[in-house]
Amino acid sequence: MLNLIKMDLHRMFHSPSTWIILAFSVALAVFNVIATNLDIQSIAENPQSAQLVQSEVTGNEDRTIGIVVETDPEWIHGPIEAGEVISTQLRSGILVLVCVIFTALFVNAEHRNGYIKNIAGQFPRRGMLVLSKLAAIALQVLLMLILFTAATALSGWICWGSRLYLDSFSSLLPFLGTQYLLHLGFSALILFLCVLTRSSAFSMVIGLLACCGALIPVYSLVNQAVYNIQPGWNFDISRYMLDGNISMAGIGAGGEVLLRAVLVSCAFLVIFTAAAMALMKKRDVR
Repeated sequence: MLNLIKMDLHRMFHSPSTWIILAFSVALAVFNVIATNLDIQSIAENPQSAQLVQSEVTGNEDRTIGIVVETDPEWIHGPIEAGEVISTQLRSGILVLVCVIFTALFVNAEHRNGYIKNIAGQFPRRGMLVLSKLAAIALQVLLMLILFTAATALSGWICWGSRLYLDSFSSLLPFLGTQYLLHLGFSALILFLCVLTRSSAFSMVIGLLACCGALIPVYSLVNQAVYNIQPGWNFDISRYMLDGNISMAGIGAGGEVLLRAVLVSCAFLVIFTAAAMALMKKRDVR
């Protein structure tokens, strides 16, 4: 197992796509902060738009379709908490998009170059191939999260100077740990889809649609069906899905929300990893 992990790590770090994805994560963080800064300047020049944004932030708690990065009107003239900025960026789902792209490219690359076909016959327990890939993906997701967070904080300091401050690591670390598990759970889902379909394009499209909130209408239909069956039950299926928890598990979320997010991410991680291992064991490797 250790040798498998070493081989997948070697393959990952010698792949140009790995470094391109890491560089893209940094560039994306910088771009988001610059866009947020431009948004702050635009709101400052138009006080009426500030009131409109404030009403939208406080009065609209429903998720929207697409990648939406909110700007807090209090950032116009007041201090800017770095954890809140990082939380806003991650909760938008922007980094999940990068995780989806990397996982689909990394997993299916071995089918194109014949790596999996050459090595699968040497391991009677082919399910271990899934675990080794997941270990490499887990490291890559961790690197992306660290670089994205650091780039967001650094570019925020360049844009806002002393106005940017960090409240405490005690609230930042649990939030980042929860988001890491949610992003890793999403990657496990894409890993399963890649093993199931052997198609990076299909897996990538499904992942991107989920990240962008395309499943929100489906969630609404499920919630309505449950309400029709049990009218008094306040049920929301998005609370038990990865994309829903990514948007809800912010830095100011309560312990119950973060705990639910951790449980949901672990459930997705275990279920889809086990399913991918079962598929790898039973099907022919081509």
